[in-house]
Amino acid sequence: MRYATPITVLLLLVTTAGVASAQGTNNDTDANRRQAAKEYLEVQPVEKMMRNVVEKTSARMPGGSKERAQAVMDELRYDTLRTAMIDAMANTFTVEEIEALTQFYSTPEGRSVMEKMSTYMAKVQPVMMKEVRRSMKQVMEARPEQKQ
Repeated sequence: MRYATPITVLLLLVTTAGVASAQGTNNDTDANRRQAAKEYLEVQPVEKMMRNVVEKTSARMPGGSKERAQAVMDELRYDTLRTAMIDAMANTFTVEEIEALTQFYSTPEGRSVMEKMSTYMAKVQPVMMKEVRRSMKQVMEARPEQKQ
């Protein structure tokens, strides 16, 4: 009888772990992903993300000005962007992944990363595009049968 308690505890732990695991699996539903995505967009508002993108983009364009950037931002349909972002997040990430993003971007480091991301991408994207074009040209020249 003295082993009944440890065996009971072990069975209880195994049963509880199974229930917790099942609940974790059930937590990753479309509705929960969408709710998590909405919470993410509270931490990373669409308007703020787009302002950063538009300002960086217009600064690189000839004749770019703050007035033009503001005019573009005024014309953006934020509800359309918000819906697209929620749909994309819900169809791409798990609830846990979205919650991890939300948690990270809630930190000072996360906010700093987001502020710098468009600058980083502006520096890297031209090199990436140049390299993709170069490699595509190489492939097309090496395999003329694939030209169409």
